[in-house]
Amino acid sequence: MRVLGLDYGDVRVGVAVSDGLGLGANGLPTISRKNPVDHKNTIEEIGKILHQYEVQKIVLGYPKNMDGTEGENCRKVQAFAKQLGKAYPHVTIDFFDERLTSISALQTFDFMGAKADVKRKNVDKMAAQLILQGYLDKTARKIKENEEMADKDVNLEIDDLDEIEVETIVMTDDEGNEIEYIIIDEFEQNETTFLVMIDAEEVENDEVEAVIFKQVGTDEENFVYEEISEEEYDKLEPVLKDRLADFDFE
Repeated sequence: MRVLGLDYGDVRVGVAVSDGLGLGANGLPTISRKNPVDHKNTIEEIGKILHQYEVQKIVLGYPKNMDGTEGENCRKVQAFAKQLGKAYPHVTIDFFDERLTSISALQTFDFMGAKADVKRKNVDKMAAQLILQGYLDKTARKIKENEEMADKDVNLEIDDLDEIEVETIVMTDDEGNEIEYIIIDEFEQNETTFLVMIDAEEVENDEVEAVIFKQVGTDEENFVYEEISEEEYDKLEPVLKDRLADFDFE
């Protein structure tokens, strides 16, 4: 079953579609809106994509505030979802908490040294891809957990898929200070796990810098991570470029 991911905005709507197995998200061209009030053209463009890819479900990014409250942007998304539902009643519409997706997209571009115009052209597409991939991953995890618990004859209560908690991790530096980080990406390379993170206290700062840690082992209770060196970052650069193959880097 194919799923369509949308990052709704007043000016542009980022678009991504899943593969046939519902495992991976691929970015599609961004839809430019004619004005922030009229949804007609946008909904028609989405209809063409639904038909082309035989989509059965739409996932809309739900822009909650960082404290979990719902503001004006959430109401805009709800209104847009209502119009989508009327236009395409055969398609299921879900919401996915999109906190940090735009920050994650911008930080990834910054890692690659992308120019401002490249970020501007692609940030909506990447945000939609992150929204959809997060939804697919969480769905897959819940299905796996459900199957594992069913094998043990234990009832598992599945949370609503539109509810997500920001994933954080606490690191202890060389001076013994504890720093809370927000994980914006995780990947494996050569059997090593890497985390891309930002300082939780700096999340509202547009100039916040992301850092990459690698897992170097475990102690009796915790995984052990350390920040990668510049040399290691240079080696990872091709991997990051490959993860961004759908975007227009020069």
